[in-house]
Amino acid sequence: MNVSHTQHLCVQRADKVDMNLLMAGSARTYRITDAVLKIVDIADELPLLEHNIKAMRIEASVYTILGKHPRIAETLYIGGQKELILLKYYRHGNLKDHIAKQPNITSTERKRWARQMIEGVAEIHRNGIRHSDIRLDQWLLDDDYNARLCDFNGSDFDTNERLGLEGIVSDRLENPSHFMPRDPMEDSTVLSDLFALGSTLYELDTGKEPFAGMFDEEHEEEITALFKAGNYPEVSVLSFGALILGCWKGEYETALDLLRAGEKSCGL
Repeated sequence: MNVSHTQHLCVQRADKVDMNLLMAGSARTYRITDAVLKIVDIADELPLLEHNIKAMRIEASVYTILGKHPRIAETLYIGGQKELILLKYYRHGNLKDHIAKQPNITSTERKRWARQMIEGVAEIHRNGIRHSDIRLDQWLLDDDYNARLCDFNGSDFDTNERLGLEGIVSDRLENPSHFMPRDPMEDSTVLSDLFALGSTLYELDTGKEPFAGMFDEEHEEEITALFKAGNYPEVSVLSFGALILGCWKGEYETALDLLRAGEKSCGL
């Protein structure tokens, strides 16, 4: 599909379908039959516009690096100037909303999603990418209810000589409930992604974010201070408790280490 053809398709605004399909603060998102079109949000202020353009190019580059993979949202088309992305539309929405609407989720389903989430993170790390904003609503559910990671507009990635892409550092930070205590000016790392993945597994296990009820701008520093001091939410009774705590404590060097631990401790 070329750009001119895409621009003439009849589009339906995403806010008339489901605004939670994709988190796209720097982009405008449209539903086109069985696809989702993301284009740069044309902001009035130049610095914000430049930020939005950079975010779109980052996301387009990440999808280019990853290609097609069963744990990643499927890309149908990327504009030649990385000015737009056409993604497959996932009618089941994101994993966070799905769990909230389905009170009878089985432990088998949660374990399957936990494994798929870890596999998705392992895949982006294998390709030199740090997501930088991992949380439960960043996974979409495909037709078979498999979890696919999305929303890479704030990601970091290494130089990719094969594709001629120069590495880039983003200014994205995780939510306080998923933020590994560190200097906010430091780049995202594999460990910061794994820390956030621990908080995301907590969401999957409990249906809420760590320190739920404290998540607002007034308590951001307090939540970070609790994590830094090792005052974690209680996880001993949770199915993924050992994995979550291991992520928060930095016990896993890679997502594959986490996956192996999950296979042994809770049968992922």
